[in-house]
Formats: sequence, structure tokens, C-alpha cells
Amino acid sequence: MKKINGIRIFFVLTVLFLIGCYQIINLGYTEEEPEMMATEQAAVEEIESETTEYEAVPVSQTIDYKFIIVEESDYLTVYFADRVTVYEYTDIRYSDLPDALRQKIRKGYSVKDEATLFGFLENYSS
Repeated sequence: MKKINGIRIFFVLTVLFLIGCYQIINLGYTEEEPEMMATEQAAVEEIESETTEYEAVPVSQTIDYKFIIVEESDYLTVYFADRVTVYEYTDIRYSDLPDALRQKIRKGYSVKDEATLFGFLENYSS
């Protein structure tokens, strides 16, 4: 009887060990990983870029950006952070913007929320 209980305990411990290993291996791989990489990259770009009327970001802080502004056919297009889903097409011409801002948009200008996005669009729309 002791041998059967020992085998049962060994089996249960082995299953728990395998489940733990599976959790540890898959801990770093989530579906949100590409979006998080974009968020971290955008935070680094924002820190390195010149400070404008928008607030500067400390090195230790990351911001979850919701929108990315890019240039397409000489007009600005606003995408969600996934860079696939279009949020809004604008009538703002890329060629009419200042050089410093065009450099940021060429890389993909990140915006953290709708209020900041609408402020940006109001400033540069005709």
C-alpha cells in the first residue's frame, strides 16, 4: 500500500512540476508582446526627441501609447498602437509641417490618448 501511495505522490508532483515549467516558459510570450515593444520603443523615441509643448517622459517611466501618426501619400494618417487598424485619415499635409515634426512622424509619432491626439490635430489642421 505504501508503494502505491508513493507512486501516486510522485505522479502528482511530476504533473505539478511540468505545469510550473510550462508557466515559466510561456510567461514571456503573450499576444500583447508586439504592442508592448512598440510602446517601449515609442517611449525611448519620445525621451530622445526634442521637448515640445508636450510633457517629457522620465527614463524609468513608460507610457502606453494608443495612437501612432504616420505619413501616407503626403497626408497624415492616425493608426491605433497596433499600426494596423486605421483610427482616422486626416487632411493635414505632411509637406506643410515643420521639419522637426516631419522627422518624428517619419519614425511614427506616438500619442498617448485622444485628448492629446485631438490637440495635435487641431494645432496642425487648416
